[in-house]
Amino acid sequence: MKKRNIFFISIFFALFANSCKYDFILPEQVPVITTPPGFAAQVAPIFTTGNCTACHSTGGQAPDLTSANAYAQIVPNLINTATPENSLIYSFPGPKTSTHTWKKLTAGQAAIILAWIKDGAKNN
Repeated sequence: MKKRNIFFISIFFALFANSCKYDFILPEQVPVITTPPGFAAQVAPIFTTGNCTACHSTGGQAPDLTSANAYAQIVPNLINTATPENSLIYSFPGPKTSTHTWKKLTAGQAAIILAWIKDGAKNN
């Protein structure tokens, strides 16, 4: 009887120890941006392909982020070149914000937008 109890207890602990599985979610790697991003090639697609235009389109919620109107709506209204981290287009939908709950930027998208603002928010 004693051997049986020890056997079942050891089987129980073996099953318990092997049943734990941890799936770790690694944080997104922020890309290193070596050249300043262009607005038309890298920044505007973040808004148009990232489903931002579902709400922020012509006749919808401001700002209008469609590819034809995005630059005029963003610059200078939502850009702060003195402190780029405080620019609304970067901070409001940022990955760590709680202000914009519908759609947030990924860390990579936020890095591209911040690099563009730091470069002077040029329409290139």
